[in-house]
Amino acid sequence: MKQRRQIKLLTKTTSIYLVFTFAAFFFSALFLINETDEYINSELDRRYQWTEGKIISDIKKYGEVRKKRSYAIVSNIEKMPKHSTFPIYKDSLIQNEERESKLLYRKKTTFIDVDGRFFKVEMIQNISDFNRLQSDILGSLIPAFIILAIVIVLFNYFLSGYFFNPFNKILNQIKNYEVGKGSSVPNILTSTAEFSKMQQLFCNMVERTEREYTTLKEYTENMAHEIQTPLTIIRNKTDNLISNETVMNTQSSSVKIIYDEVNHLSKLGTALNLLTKIEHGEFSNKTVLHTKELIIKHVDSVTELAGLKGLKFELNLSNSHSINIDPILFDIILKNLVKNGLNYATNEGSIKIATDDKSLTISNYGSPLEFPNEKIFSRFSKENGSSSSVGLGLALVNKICQRNNLRIDYLYQDQQHYFIISKNPQ
Repeated sequence: MKQRRQIKLLTKTTSIYLVFTFAAFFFSALFLINETDEYINSELDRRYQWTEGKIISDIKKYGEVRKKRSYAIVSNIEKMPKHSTFPIYKDSLIQNEERESKLLYRKKTTFIDVDGRFFKVEMIQNISDFNRLQSDILGSLIPAFIILAIVIVLFNYFLSGYFFNPFNKILNQIKNYEVGKGSSVPNILTSTAEFSKMQQLFCNMVERTEREYTTLKEYTENMAHEIQTPLTIIRNKTDNLISNETVMNTQSSSVKIIYDEVNHLSKLGTALNLLTKIEHGEFSNKTVLHTKELIIKHVDSVTELAGLKGLKFELNLSNSHSINIDPILFDIILKNLVKNGLNYATNEGSIKIATDDKSLTISNYGSPLEFPNEKIFSRFSKENGSSSSVGLGLALVNKICQRNNLRIDYLYQDQQHYFIISKNPQ
């Protein structure tokens, strides 16, 4: 399943807050536009009513509009229009002589009845100032939102370094925690209740994990130690039976099976104990090892055994190849991969060990695997049902590589098994 894109909590909350802020500004703008329109219409209606009242007052008092007004035109008509489309409002630009510019005016056309006399009245009002006010309100909202958004983003950005610093430190503690490294977790000072609770839960988890790990470790070590005593006794008794010709003449097959299984059980206990220690990072004495001399030394120690099986080694080693690892762990890697080659190689060619600046490759000729390639590093995976192997060698190698930032790959090509160890990219 495709993993969803991860977004930081602060980024997510800031984005949501900005969306709500924009929505608030948007609806506020609609509200202000509506309120401004209502105010403009109300103010204009008040002015029109005052002008209309003044005109009616003049007609009643003097029989006509005695003073010509620049903002109103009054015309006598014979009868009132029948349709009810009046009053009519119309906005238009009119040249203003005083300001020497065109201004926006609103004209209201209506009809009035004054004591049986009918008049057509056209009144105009300057609405440029109202329009400018409305534009200024709308024009100020967008810059205000942009400024507010920038302030919010910058505020959250700089504030996150202060408020989220304890949170990030706690995350680093969780990330770098390794079982068996001790239960002491440095206290991180924070005044945020959620972060404090998170740290307390982590400390409790560490204490519980360390306690359970210690119990399991002691149990495993005790079992591994105690089981060696009866195995040693059984092995000694088996050696006595092997030296007894009478027994061997009649029970040689049974004695051999007992001897092999005791050795197998002893190796299995040792391997499982070693695997447990590797998984819990007990081998931490890392150093930069130049591998050429170490490989040559190990190959020399097993050359005689390889000769008995009709096998030879072919070395192509680089002086520059090095690995940052505990020497004990590298020795385990080398011994298990070479042992694997000796156990399963055929006489079709040499066991090859090659190194360069970036990788170590060990290959041998042999038949294809009887199980899927991806299972070769699984525990207790053994080829051809080999009884001499406990099925943990390659699992040990894989676990060591995982714990030391190394990558091990397997491939079968041209009738050869290849094991390639390289450094993981940083």
